[in-house]
Amino acid sequence: MSSEIINNQLNSDGGILSDFFLDHKEFDYSPAEIAQKTGLHFRTVFREIPNLEINHLIYHSRKIGKTNMYRLNTDLQAVLLLEKFVLQIAQVRNTQNEAKPISVQEKTTTVS
Repeated sequence: MSSEIINNQLNSDGGILSDFFLDHKEFDYSPAEIAQKTGLHFRTVFREIPNLEINHLIYHSRKIGKTNMYRLNTDLQAVLLLEKFVLQIAQVRNTQNEAKPISVQEKTTTVS
């Protein structure tokens, strides 16, 4: 069950939306704004939002006219752990990139 939730949230479109909300946790967003900022089709965003809501990663924060606004659920312990996980992965990748030796071919192409 838990691996299914992780796969749904971190793979493909659900992962893109999760990443968006982790990067933009200060405000709430409409599906149209999310689609515009992520490059996903509006229908894709509209289809994926209920999956994030079911798992309590985001919540319906308010309504502006007929438009629902959504926000990251920072009160959920899993969201805090996910933020920490993403930060650690970024640090590991950064460390790996810094430690990666430059090959002779890369040196000659960068000098030219």
